[in-house]
Amino acid sequence: MLPKKNRIPRKDFPTDSRQGFRVFSPLFSAVFYKTTKPESHISVVVSKKTAKNAVTRNSLRRRFYSVVAEYLTKNPVMAVFYPKKEAIKADFKNLKSEIEKALRSKTIK
Repeated sequence: MLPKKNRIPRKDFPTDSRQGFRVFSPLFSAVFYKTTKPESHISVVVSKKTAKNAVTRNSLRRRFYSVVAEYLTKNPVMAVFYPKKEAIKADFKNLKSEIEKALRSKTIK
């Protein structure tokens, strides 16, 4: 799990997805937003349509957070990840490479 200072608080959660830079992957969609804060803020949203079980939703969220946690100190970023059904069955190595690719491709400064 990410530290509380690196999660997006509910009051700051971006509601207009048209403002951000979208990245699509076979395993997830991600939206990167402009940020003025010195630290990174990340959120992972897993819908009930993606995973019916709370256990599955939480494990998928934990997998995403564990990969993203390695990249928090490199560049300050504000991002929301939306996993797809394919991410549930994906192995950790494949998931990690896709998230790394998305974090490298983000172009909002």
